[in-house]
Amino acid sequence: MNEHSFAKLDIEIPPNFVPVRVTEREDFPSSGHLKIPKRIHQTWKSTNIPHQFVRWVKTWSQHHPDWEYWLWTDENARKLISERHPSLLSTFDGYDLPVKKADALRYVVLYEYGGIYADLDMEALTSLEPLALKYSCFIGQEPYEHPILDSNFQELVINALMGCKPYHPFFKILIDNLPTYSTMWHVLDSTGPHFMTAMYRKYSNSPQFREHNVYITPSEYFYPTVDPSKVFYFFYKCNAVEKLSKLQKNACRNLKYKNLPQNVFDSKKIAFANHNWYHTYLSFHEITSDAGIPVDKLVSKVRIYS
Repeated sequence: MNEHSFAKLDIEIPPNFVPVRVTEREDFPSSGHLKIPKRIHQTWKSTNIPHQFVRWVKTWSQHHPDWEYWLWTDENARKLISERHPSLLSTFDGYDLPVKKADALRYVVLYEYGGIYADLDMEALTSLEPLALKYSCFIGQEPYEHPILDSNFQELVINALMGCKPYHPFFKILIDNLPTYSTMWHVLDSTGPHFMTAMYRKYSNSPQFREHNVYITPSEYFYPTVDPSKVFYFFYKCNAVEKLSKLQKNACRNLKYKNLPQNVFDSKKIAFANHNWYHTYLSFHEITSDAGIPVDKLVSKVRIYS
């Protein structure tokens, strides 16, 4: 147990405490008509996959052998947007960070083609076909504690792994609102999870939601672990109990409860995928597009938009 193990937090857990967690999967159909096309989409600067991601990229075709695999690069991303969404092109070209372009691209790709989008640091642990059999659109959410201890609010959806049928109205709303939010300074607010969470809240209160629902999965399905880069911060924040809101105290109790030896379980038994929290957009990672392995050496019959 390391120095900053959440099991060592000073905060007390009441006898009647009910943790926020999922310990088993919901019921899924084992057969039937898929509501989402059999397509896996990933994006990178070029067709060379950096060595850091090679193992994780392979897992998608391993667990989805009869699904199409599409890789989207900087070059064909701009081509797709110019041909399918020309009104978005000036916004896309004006983004100051590559990650903002990558965020915008994934919304356009899923709207136009449908399927499952996964960041390169997402690792498939099993097939996501059960989700595609049950839902026509699904998005994951970050671990319960993340938004509470970062910003004191609940339920932050995240765009690192999403599945949806083509032309879903929620993704049209995302695309249509990108120009308005493009002036936001931080990537989380302009194109990332904060942007998508705001759009989801707006959409969930619209008349379209009943007919074209978006399922928000438990965080345990795709994000079974707390981001390692937040552990130090969360540990010391939780030990300053007098400075915490009621909601934050509950999140800290949740962290401690889940990490007590008697309550630990193998979260990968219910997870469909695992996010490795690589944070490619942050400056401390040196990744160049000319290094790595050509994607067609990793995935057979890879598809490239042209």
